[in-house]
Amino acid sequence: MYRYFPAGWCSTAVPRTHGRRWPGRAVRLGASWAFPGAQEAAVVAHPSVHPSVHPSTHPSTHPSRRTVLRTGAAAGALAALPASTLLWTQPAVAGTPGPEQVHLQWGEEPSREMTVSWATAGSVRRPRVRIGTPRGGAGRSVDAETRTYVDGLNKVETFTHHVRLDGLRPDTTYVYEVLHDGADPVRGTFRTAPARGRAAFRFTSFGDLGTGDNVFKKSSIHGAAAVRQVEQFNPLFHLLNGDLAYANNNTDLQPQCWNAFMDNLSKSAANRPWMPAPGNHEVEAGGGDLGYASYLTRFELPDNGTRDHCGNWYSFQVGSVLFVSLDGNEIAVEDDASLDPATGRSVYISGYSEGAQLRWLERVLSRARRGRSVDWIVANMHQFAMSSSAASHGGDMGIREKLLPLLDRYSVDLVLAGHDHDYERTHPVRGTAPGGLLTPAVADDDLRQIDTSQGTVHLILGGGGTAGHDDVYLPADPDGVREASVRTQRLTFKADPDAKEKAHWSAVTDPDTKYPYGVAVFDVDPGPVPGGRTTITVSYYHSVPATAANPFPTPVLYDRFTLYRDRSDGWGDDDQGEDEDTDARDGAKAAAR
Repeated sequence: MYRYFPAGWCSTAVPRTHGRRWPGRAVRLGASWAFPGAQEAAVVAHPSVHPSVHPSTHPSTHPSRRTVLRTGAAAGALAALPASTLLWTQPAVAGTPGPEQVHLQWGEEPSREMTVSWATAGSVRRPRVRIGTPRGGAGRSVDAETRTYVDGLNKVETFTHHVRLDGLRPDTTYVYEVLHDGADPVRGTFRTAPARGRAAFRFTSFGDLGTGDNVFKKSSIHGAAAVRQVEQFNPLFHLLNGDLAYANNNTDLQPQCWNAFMDNLSKSAANRPWMPAPGNHEVEAGGGDLGYASYLTRFELPDNGTRDHCGNWYSFQVGSVLFVSLDGNEIAVEDDASLDPATGRSVYISGYSEGAQLRWLERVLSRARRGRSVDWIVANMHQFAMSSSAASHGGDMGIREKLLPLLDRYSVDLVLAGHDHDYERTHPVRGTAPGGLLTPAVADDDLRQIDTSQGTVHLILGGGGTAGHDDVYLPADPDGVREASVRTQRLTFKADPDAKEKAHWSAVTDPDTKYPYGVAVFDVDPGPVPGGRTTITVSYYHSVPATAANPFPTPVLYDRFTLYRDRSDGWGDDDQGEDEDTDARDGAKAAAR
């Protein structure tokens, strides 16, 4: 039997004028495997490996002029696996560029799907992934889809490759190789998410990372340390809250800046999914209508069921936690992305979906709160609704007007952001306080045990690794309440916010400028009893900057608190017969169709 990847999956993520693709071939799902035209023998898959495998699909596009981007050999490849786990490879051909920038992303069902993505310095023959298990050894080979884009400013073409694996076993470790004809393979491992239902797991998060190489503007060497700090905490996956490479600040080197970022990311992302949200620095001049050509070519993200904006926002569920990743550039009023050198005008994309993102989000949230499989809802995005940083972009009125009412209506528990390069935690908020700025109202002021059924906690986690720091805050009044900036409308490009409010909502900040960086760690405990209490313990670790003498500083615990709420599977619920395996994303896709 042969299975082809279904047409239309994430079908319009890459602008038609900025990319092209070479689709993979059919994949045989039987026990044996043959490779037409290749000089390798058939491989027998281990009985424990039964993935259905698909090259990811985007529309074919008109070829653009090819200027091959030459980068270094694969950097940051994982150490070789033990001999018992090695997969069969063919000999390399001297001079053939190898795979690089290897990274993982969840598919639509994280317990059974994983996407493997990577780049090469030019066009290669038969890019593919070999997948197996530590016990089974050699696995099966899956052809990749090749996708490219040409940077509109530099006319440099970047080659990326993607394979989506499905039919994997939940909570299982797999080994894989990324390879193409004539090159040495890059090896990695990953673990699938636990099966649907209640399960304990850990994830981490920050935003504003940079390349880890201070030769690029807005990057510091701490970006390399930050990626390795994630590995120290061994999460199931990482949420990256926008402002990834800062390539738009390096207009003469946009593709090279992205390559450096992806090579650094692979130190962790070859082991576990890194799930990004776009920030203002992902909006690039020369990157198509929205500026996302590089972002969407390099990442293959879960389908959101829309025709035109696949990959811009998405959701996935791990255990009983629904994650929604949002495009804050589309919601915020701030004008703070890129200037087009051809016109001198800013690339401003607020409102580009004409409400599609928020309609999708309401369907997803409504389905989640009607069912019994979702306890927690965590949103990540780049921009924010509240900040008391002295150099803040300002709490954004677009987010307050359009997004916060949905978060209130569907009792979203946690919002993770970046944008300001510091740490700030809010009290749980719900509704608005008196006044004309839609200031979020505090629901409770307990700093350690927080009932998120009463209000949403917002975290700014903007200390990933970028060169700039914002960890100085506005002064407080005699009662200890700081001021905060608010941006009420679109102003001129990179203008300061235009209003002030009292930050009653601010709970914890990190003003220690000796520790400007940090990572948040989230430990989900589902609890033992249907309808009983479930918790997420949040630990924020801050860090001194990396230096040549201390390139990998140890993060230090700064803030810890526990979120709690009741599980949604109590016996008294009206919808207790609903299938536990039905989730919010499936409902949203059905509604979209």
